Amino acid sequence: MRTDIRKLFSDAVIISLCWFGSYYIRDLLSPVFGYEINPFINYVIAYPFILIFWIVTALYVGVYKKYGQKEINEIVRGFKAWMISFLISMSFAFLVRELHLSRSVLLIFSVICFILLTLKNYAFGEEELKKALIVGTGHMSIRVMQKIEDMGNYKIVGLISTSKEFVGKIIDNYEVKGTISSLKQIIKSENVDVVIFADEKLPLSAVMSIISNIDIKDVAFFIVSQGFEAVKYGLNVEFIGNLPLVELGFETKNPFYDVIKRIFDFIVSLVLLIILIPVFIVIAIAIKIDSPGPVFFIQERVGKDGKIFKVIKFRTMYKDTPKFALSPRSQGDPRITKVGAFLRRWSLDELPQLINVLKGEMSLVGPRPEMPQIVEEYEPWQRERLKVKPGITGIWQILGRKDLPLEKNIQYDLIYVKNRSFLLDIIIILKTIPLVIKGKGAY
Repeated sequence: MRTDIRKLFSDAVIISLCWFGSYYIRDLLSPVFGYEINPFINYVIAYPFILIFWIVTALYVGVYKKYGQKEINEIVRGFKAWMISFLISMSFAFLVRELHLSRSVLLIFSVICFILLTLKNYAFGEEELKKALIVGTGHMSIRVMQKIEDMGNYKIVGLISTSKEFVGKIIDNYEVKGTISSLKQIIKSENVDVVIFADEKLPLSAVMSIISNIDIKDVAFFIVSQGFEAVKYGLNVEFIGNLPLVELGFETKNPFYDVIKRIFDFIVSLVLLIILIPVFIVIAIAIKIDSPGPVFFIQERVGKDGKIFKVIKFRTMYKDTPKFALSPRSQGDPRITKVGAFLRRWSLDELPQLINVLKGEMSLVGPRPEMPQIVEEYEPWQRERLKVKPGITGIWQILGRKDLPLEKNIQYDLIYVKNRSFLLDIIIILKTIPLVIKGKGAY
């Protein structure tokens, strides 16, 4: 997805003017406040930090991504970026007390900035709509086209069919340009910016395979939301009217997010491990009393970039169970010990994985860690899930846990890889807690 450099530069200019302008406004209002403002040099020193905070936050939120978005989506993104930037700026002023940055200046600056940036985006928004190609010829694709016509989000250049019989036909005033096999060529010839998959019969696995074979930069891929409601507020979602489109594709590097996530993982895992020491001791004693064998079950799993690591869990099955046997698919599996059944019921067997998180081998949230023999069977597009660290929980936990087939798990993992953000991580963690308490899908 392209970054709008012109918009970024113009925002940087406005932020700069607002920063220094806010100082002079506060200086003029000194009689009202009853005391003089701190020296101008303090604000000159703070300026580059404030500018970086605001621009990096806007980049992180997606303000400068060239979607076919209209006013409402831009305002939502802008407001989200403004809130985060304001909180970071206030925290910066609190931490760097030596500069004595006035809270009134920060407040004036933030308010003026939001107003001017919003007005600028509204008044000088892109006149040229992004070109969209719709994959599908059925009811859903027609619905998407009608929504686009009503909202004016994109300029539709045509349709793509999964069957040759529709090629060349006109559906709802738009021509069917070709089939899936010619999608890459049509994207290039029509200079398409956005591809929207709106075929109910096209499984997510097929869509991901299609995207991996296209391999064209600067093209956004969306699919009409299919059951992602539980985490949709943490996904990269574009709304066409009330119709949510979830962004697909493959790993997008975000060093800022990666650093924040690693710090969060380290602190949370360390604190939880310390707090849970008594729980670990009780569980270890119970396992030893219940059946002979080790306390921990250690098994090789595939981590980020295909690196092998040893995942740690509490042992829940009898010691003579083959190490790479299939996971239990029912609560009555005879391989599971009595204590093991209890641990699995409440997901307590997963707690030692906090050690993997602390070591940096796993994350609190991420794709499901898989065994090497399963990864060996992956198709190229499925290997994209190895671009990030595996997690203790993830979208696969929220939408079914062990009730889901392996293929669905992989698909949900890829949705996470493309849409991962700190907000999505928090949503997944919060959604996981009640599921663990209910024991849904755990056995």
